Amino acid sequence: MRVLMLLLVLALGACTVPEREAPVASTSSGAPQKTVTETVEGREVRISTPEGFHRGRQWPVLLAFHGWRETPESMERASGLDAAQAVVVYPEGRERAWAPAPYARSSGEEDLAFVRALVERIAADYPVDRSRLFATGFSNGGGFAAFLGCRMPETFLAVAPVGAAYYESIHFDCAARPVARLDIHGTNDATINYYGGTRHGVAYESVPEVLERVAESNGCTGSTLIRRSQEVIVQHWQGCRLPLVHMRVGGGAHVWPPEATAEVRSFFGV
Repeated sequence: MRVLMLLLVLALGACTVPEREAPVASTSSGAPQKTVTETVEGREVRISTPEGFHRGRQWPVLLAFHGWRETPESMERASGLDAAQAVVVYPEGRERAWAPAPYARSSGEEDLAFVRALVERIAADYPVDRSRLFATGFSNGGGFAAFLGCRMPETFLAVAPVGAAYYESIHFDCAARPVARLDIHGTNDATINYYGGTRHGVAYESVPEVLERVAESNGCTGSTLIRRSQEVIVQHWQGCRLPLVHMRVGGGAHVWPPEATAEVRSFFGV
C-alpha cells in the first residue's frame, strides 16, 4: 500500500504508474488458496494463488527467495506470504543458494536469466499485472532480492530484503534507475551482523551503509524515526523519487521476524 500510494503522488513528476485495483474479497465462488509445484529451467518452483483467485483480473506477483541451504517450502512456511492478495512464487536456488554470495553454485548472470525466464513463465500461465512485480527474500535470498533491485529495476517495482546478506558484489554496477525498498533487519543478528562483517572469507556491508547508498540513489533528502514498539523502530526517508523504509528490530536474531510479513505485504500493497 505504501509503495503504491507514494508512487501515484510521485508519478505527477515522473512516469505514470497504473492505478491499483481494489482488493478482491474472498467469496464463496472464489477459489481457495492453492499451492502447486512446478519445474522451471530445471529448478523447483512453488506457486501460490490466493484465496478468491480468478482469471477475471490481473494479479500482482511476489517472488520470495529462500536463504542459504533452505528450500521453497521452508520459505513458504516461515514467511506466511500465501495470505497475500497476489500470486506468490517461491523459487529454488541452484544447490539451495543464490548469487552473488560466495557459496553460490551459479553466477549472477545465470540467476538473473533464471528470474527473467521465471517471470515470463508466470506471465504466460497466470493473469498477472506486470507493472506490479515484487521481490522479497531472507538472508541469502534477501541479498538476492536486493541484487534484483540493482540489476533489474525495469522489472521490479519494489524489493524487500529481510535479514539480508549484503555481500559487496550485490550493489556493484547497479542500474541508474531507482527501486522502492523496504529493509528489515535485527540488531542482534549473529549470522549477518547489522553492522557488517565477513563470512566465507568475503566482506558484507552494514545495513546503515547500504541504506545510505539506496537513499542517495532514490534521491532522498532526510529521514524520520517512528518507534513502533519497544523493539521495533521504523525509519522513513523523505523527498525520495521512490520510497525507502527500514524496520530495525532491536535485539532481533537471524530469523524472519513475525512483524515482517505484515510489513512486507503493506509495503507492496498486497
